[in-house]
Amino acid sequence: MNQDQITAKLSQISSKGLEATFSLSEAALENAQKLAELNYAASKDVLVNAQDGIQQVLTAKDPKQVAEILSADALQAAGNQAVAYQKKVTKVLRDSNKELANVVESSIDQFQDGLEDWINTVAANAPAGSDVFVSSFKTIYGSALQGFDQFRAVSKEAFATAEKNAEQAMDAVQGQIAQVKKAATPASRARKAA
Repeated sequence: MNQDQITAKLSQISSKGLEATFSLSEAALENAQKLAELNYAASKDVLVNAQDGIQQVLTAKDPKQVAEILSADALQAAGNQAVAYQKKVTKVLRDSNKELANVVESSIDQFQDGLEDWINTVAANAPAGSDVFVSSFKTIYGSALQGFDQFRAVSKEAFATAEKNAEQAMDAVQGQIAQVKKAATPASRARKAA
């Protein structure tokens, strides 16, 4: 195998890496766009609801009516909106993580296959007497493969941790909303009884 063939194989491996990078960039842009759309829709809903609430408070005839407007049910509706928004964001992030994990897996597999093919080609075409060099080269390659496998394991663990953290954040938000509702319910009952 001559230098041009070796260079061509390395170039092929590099081009696959670039394709994976472009794929990751495209996925990141799509997910950023999804998050921007979610944020826009959520901001719009918050503004509309706030405007409606302010209008109701301004047209209230007495403090009791204002208290009813700001009741636990109104707080619950706002909490439900926050939970729905968080679920949508969590879904986008979860889908993004799965897509990223798939691209990373595919990229590692492609790179390993290409590198293995290149190593085998170089070894098969090595000049006589270079057995020691070829053996050490293959040892280095084996170590590199172990590094890729470790990276694969770490990336899977990172994606699982990110998903777990998103779920925990969602549970925390829902728990806080439930606490607010519990705290507000006795106060609203007391106001209605009075």
